[in-house]
Amino acid sequence: MLIAALGFGSIWSTRPGRDGSPAAHFNTTGILASGKYRHRSCVYGYIRINGCTGFHPKLADRSLSRVFESEPMAICNGKRKLFLKEFLPKGTNPERYLTRVSSAEVGWIDMRPCWICDGGEVISFSEGNGQQEILALLPLFGWISAARGLFHLIPDEHRPWRAAFKYMNNGGHQ
Repeated sequence: MLIAALGFGSIWSTRPGRDGSPAAHFNTTGILASGKYRHRSCVYGYIRINGCTGFHPKLADRSLSRVFESEPMAICNGKRKLFLKEFLPKGTNPERYLTRVSSAEVGWIDMRPCWICDGGEVISFSEGNGQQEILALLPLFGWISAARGLFHLIPDEHRPWRAAFKYMNNGGHQ
């Protein structure tokens, strides 16, 4: 699967490699509490990126709008896992998008009704202290519904590895 990274969650952790092998970096969602991001998972999952790719969490913004080769998301013992295996050459067109959304950007997301498009997959969803942060995989033109409306993920027609959420109202008219 080819996944363009548009955003990462707030919490990073690193596990050192064994016997000199590179470290593994893990990313998930969190909520700001007492000045620190903390786990408040409604749905727990994480992204893994091995250090042998050249990736480092302190430079994660350099990986945005880059396309990774990935396995499909797996669920093991109730944990959702997405392994981003390697960077692909610049200009590679993605099949899906790794997105990060917060309630500060789109308004409160009510998980009970249909709030994410068919084909959308939640990796991690944290909620607490009046805040939400979500990591999700979305297809091209996927959408989420929140208190402020319906937001469609629109790829850049000339650079499809980049995409942004656009507010759509009344049937998609901006």
